[in-house]
Amino acid sequence: MSQEKSTSLSYWQDVRQRFFANKISIVGLAMLVAMILFGIFGPIVSKFKYDELGPDILVGPFTNGHWLGTDDLGRDIFVRATQGIRLSLTVAIIVTLISVLLGVTLGGIAGYFGGFVDTLISRFIDTWQVIPFVLIGFAIITVFGSSFWVIVLALVLTGWYSTTRLFRASVMQVKSLDYVEAARASGVKTSRIILRHIGPNAIPPIIVVLAFSIAGAILSESVYAFLGVGFREPTPSLGVMISGSRNYLTDKPFVFFIPGSILVILTLSIVLIGDGLRDALDPKLRGTK
Repeated sequence: MSQEKSTSLSYWQDVRQRFFANKISIVGLAMLVAMILFGIFGPIVSKFKYDELGPDILVGPFTNGHWLGTDDLGRDIFVRATQGIRLSLTVAIIVTLISVLLGVTLGGIAGYFGGFVDTLISRFIDTWQVIPFVLIGFAIITVFGSSFWVIVLALVLTGWYSTTRLFRASVMQVKSLDYVEAARASGVKTSRIILRHIGPNAIPPIIVVLAFSIAGAILSESVYAFLGVGFREPTPSLGVMISGSRNYLTDKPFVFFIPGSILVILTLSIVLIGDGLRDALDPKLRGTK
């Protein structure tokens, strides 16, 4: 038992060392922390409200106390962008957690039991995956409205199957290992085998999926808002801000490029962290320092 604990600890220590030794990972982590701090403290240090209309319309950055300028309704872009970061991260984290929970459950069932259950779940995924995610989102939001939880539901239904596929493959690989076969032969309960032996060893690839799923959810939410079916005015979504600034791209480009740049930095930081996690968790790299 102590040897198992020591091995597990050594593995995660090695993962942590590899992650923090990767300069790209550190850059991504620093960018994400900066965005989070921007989202937390931005509304606190600003004297404006995100939906506050003002007389200064489409003024540039650092004008009349507006650090990043104002939009076509005189609203402060800085405070709206910080609120947009909060909203994007909140939606993305909730969507990713629900998608991963659903994917791990279905993938674990399909991978462990195989047979008819595996075929049924796999064929359902194949059928569902054929439908473009934008159409699924359009249909759900059009029927049920564009509230917070409806948008979360639309994003979950278009993101759960990739996690299911990955975890299914990971479980199928782990369940064929000798120690799992030995546990099964010795009469250990199925629930204990799944939770104790298979689950913890099949989870590492899901950690990488978490990062990429968060970035994907942020982009998907922005796409829906940009197309007019996601969050709508006056909600300070980054997608809403980008959509509303299209008419000013040539004469007032800062209205478009500020929320657009924040969206790029936010998603890029998470992707860089995901790349670092993938390299740190890759078993082929262990022991090759």
